[in-house]
Amino acid sequence: MAFELNRISGSTALPALLPENAVIDDDEATIELPLSADHDIGLFFPAPGGVVEPVWLELAADVLVHLTEIDNEVQRVGAEQWARTTHPSSHYEGNLEYITLAGPGEALLRYYVIGCNSEWDERFVRTGDRWVRVE
Repeated sequence: MAFELNRISGSTALPALLPENAVIDDDEATIELPLSADHDIGLFFPAPGGVVEPVWLELAADVLVHLTEIDNEVQRVGAEQWARTTHPSSHYEGNLEYITLAGPGEALLRYYVIGCNSEWDERFVRTGDRWVRVE
């Protein structure tokens, strides 16, 4: 079904948010997060001086708690874009590839297109108690 909602949940990945699971490269950390039995994503975040700071893991946990809503918004926008074209819906549907915590209260989500060779970023910022897509 095109533009399926409620298709991913970040709750399965929460137990992986541990400092010992981070791979450090210079001032950036990466953790592989399992979303399902067949879908892992990467999480990238700052690690100043090669240290995993709890604030980044807390921000990552908040993104994961809201990941279903975030992904639903990405799917909604894709469906709106598709409605204005004659291309197949699969050119506007995407799967989440990785999340980059770009700053306090800011996350970039990288999606890859299902039906063609393309990818794009979606930027979300923390506003109050929710994550809001920035156009």
